[in-house]
Amino acid sequence: MKIGILTHPLYGNYGGMLQAYALVKILRDEGHDAYNLAFEPRSYRKVLHSPIRRAKERLRSFLLKHNLVFSDFKIPQILQIEMGQQFEKANVPKLFLGNTPAEQLKEYGVEAVVVGSDQVWRAAYARPMKSFPYFFLDFAPEEIRKSSISYAASFGTDTWEGSEEESKVCGQLLREFRAVSVRESSGIDICRDVFNVAAVRVADPTLLLRVEDYHHLIEQEDTWLPENAYLGTYILDTSAAITSSILSVAQENKLAIQPLKASCRAAGKRDRLPVSVAQWLRLIRDSECLITDSFHGCVFSIIFNKPFVCLGNKDRGTARFESLLSTYGLGNRIVSEYSSLAIQKVMNMPINWDEVNRRHNRERETALHFLHTNLNGHA
Repeated sequence: MKIGILTHPLYGNYGGMLQAYALVKILRDEGHDAYNLAFEPRSYRKVLHSPIRRAKERLRSFLLKHNLVFSDFKIPQILQIEMGQQFEKANVPKLFLGNTPAEQLKEYGVEAVVVGSDQVWRAAYARPMKSFPYFFLDFAPEEIRKSSISYAASFGTDTWEGSEEESKVCGQLLREFRAVSVRESSGIDICRDVFNVAAVRVADPTLLLRVEDYHHLIEQEDTWLPENAYLGTYILDTSAAITSSILSVAQENKLAIQPLKASCRAAGKRDRLPVSVAQWLRLIRDSECLITDSFHGCVFSIIFNKPFVCLGNKDRGTARFESLLSTYGLGNRIVSEYSSLAIQKVMNMPINWDEVNRRHNRERETALHFLHTNLNGHA
């Protein structure tokens, strides 16, 4: 069966890139001809097409690479975009959707679409990319939509962010899907209460692959490792309090600090620039512990059986973290107070990895059964 996967663009978001990779791979392992449905998001058009904006991005990239930065600025978008495109080209086969997506789906011979994962149903993230109903397949021919499913689609938060009109339109579209699955338990309630649709919870696509699959991704590339034992940090929304607490914890445990997110103020060149996906995975896998406020930072700590501390991040949606970690019996890894004492307390808590891995296997079996039941019947 030829399947298209609709998710957010793979531009510099490590978790997003890896969940797209994992879903394509698992569907291909199931015998399907699966592709990522790539599209050009509105929010990136100025970077992609404006000569002036591209020139500015190139200049900022040059300054960053040569340590000529004298003030804080965000990592140039062009570097993030190129990194995502490189990973997609090497690992995620794609079909591009332009201005006539319905016609293109038919031309490509796509028989069904899988919507997900990541926060595809979070209005605040979806609207800058496309119209919100786009992620409910408003562009797809009816016959394709009726063969389509959502897989681990996430609302990001435990509330629906859509307008009344969007609720009506998206609900009508969703009721045509063959099956609906969400990533968080709260998503089941939203589907029932807002759309009158029955949904089930399944694991994020990254959790469907074996740890050996990620070892293989790492081994495909020449990656580096810090000289000394280190505390990995992957912080999306940093602050002075978080930075200070991490420094104290690292000193207490006699560990170096290795950031996984680029910073224009980093002393070393390799920490000023975005790392590759393989390098990002290795830095998680080989750390002594990971401190993160990222959903997929927590996911890969679980996959690699790596001790971690999750900094609760309300702005990015706590429902995702709570649902994930409670499923694995790891709800006590979340801290809402960013003090060194609170972080150290969690670091000192042992993790029963045998139990975590048993739960992981059950989650994987349930998810694969969902995909097999709702897609293989069409093959």
